[in-house]
Amino acid sequence: MKLDLNLLLMALALTAPACSVYDSNLAEKGLAGVPDRPASSTSSAADDIEAVFAFRNISVDQSGDRWRRFGLDLDGMNTGSVGDAAECVAANGNPPLDGIKGIDNSFGQHVLPTVMSLISCLEDNIALNQGQGRGTALLRLREWNGTPNDAKVDVSVLSSVDGTSLDDVSAVEWGGPDGSSLMLPGATEEAPHPAWDGEDYFFVDPSVLVAGNLDRPETWRTNAYISNGRVVLPLDTAATFVFLTGPGSFSISINGFLIADISEDGQTLEKGMIAGRFSAGELVATLQPLGICDESFRGSIVGLLTNNLDLRVDPNTGSPDDQCTATGVAFTFQGALAHIADRVAPVELPIPAPCANVGQSAGPEPAFDRCCLSVALDNPESLPAECTAEDLQRYVDLPNPIPVPLEEGF
Repeated sequence: MKLDLNLLLMALALTAPACSVYDSNLAEKGLAGVPDRPASSTSSAADDIEAVFAFRNISVDQSGDRWRRFGLDLDGMNTGSVGDAAECVAANGNPPLDGIKGIDNSFGQHVLPTVMSLISCLEDNIALNQGQGRGTALLRLREWNGTPNDAKVDVSVLSSVDGTSLDDVSAVEWGGPDGSSLMLPGATEEAPHPAWDGEDYFFVDPSVLVAGNLDRPETWRTNAYISNGRVVLPLDTAATFVFLTGPGSFSISINGFLIADISEDGQTLEKGMIAGRFSAGELVATLQPLGICDESFRGSIVGLLTNNLDLRVDPNTGSPDDQCTATGVAFTFQGALAHIADRVAPVELPIPAPCANVGQSAGPEPAFDRCCLSVALDNPESLPAECTAEDLQRYVDLPNPIPVPLEEGF
């Protein structure tokens, strides 16, 4: 089955280059948006191609001025100065400024630098877990015509409990300390990690499905589309993305869009981005799972966000005279062709709770990993003396490289 799918995708290889993120209407206004839906004639009830891509190289680092190049214009305005029109009233009356072509990414500008300075190995640990199949995000296309333009495609986002490079997963078992690790038959040895060669199998987490049904994912649209090779999936239900970070997890809920460029040979997602509105009220729920347990420190980060909100949670509710209640956020990724196992994982992915016992005698503050490639390569003098070559080797061995944010933006 795997060979047939690859041959079919190759036969229907994409032939047009990926379009600009700016559609013709928004380009006239100088705003960053998603491409227009292609003509309805590009879609047919007979479209039956399915393809699955596993996320890799997820990047949240937007230090310096990277934040200006990642994201979308979400409010139809380019707030280039404090005197320009804005969607809502900022905390101090002066709206946070937009990035290039009206990009709304106040979270990347004002909050992520603080988080990244505290958790310097955040991206490394996301890459480590995703690369091993733990919580790997999956983009599933169905009812696709296999060409660069399709006006109506069934698109969903799922996540895995575990993944493997095994060719045959019919006899795998589950085991490990919490029963969430794929094991070879006999359950005495772990199954090999994904190889990221287009042939891996991933077992979907039942928590992202309705009643455990693979055909009923929670983040799912039957009327998404592909324009000049760019997948456009609206995220209008505050879709939540959770990534394991070692001792904790990074969770973010977004009302916006997922967009991703499929390569000409149909084998990879050359670049992708999830961008949208992030409710200020969700931030505390995001910081604790990361392992930021100190209330005063969490409060300072929440205050930093609150002082720089630039959007309303619901763009269709309220007026420009209302206080801002959300922030623009974006992160990028790439993807590789993969397969979804026919069986759903029997257990949910265990999500660490690093702050559960903090303050109790047995619960010290969690220690963030500082022995990673990002520190070793980007700022060698800050690599702790106790870090060993073995500490770094687990990142060196990853088939997924530690992500380097795109300098040219999206």
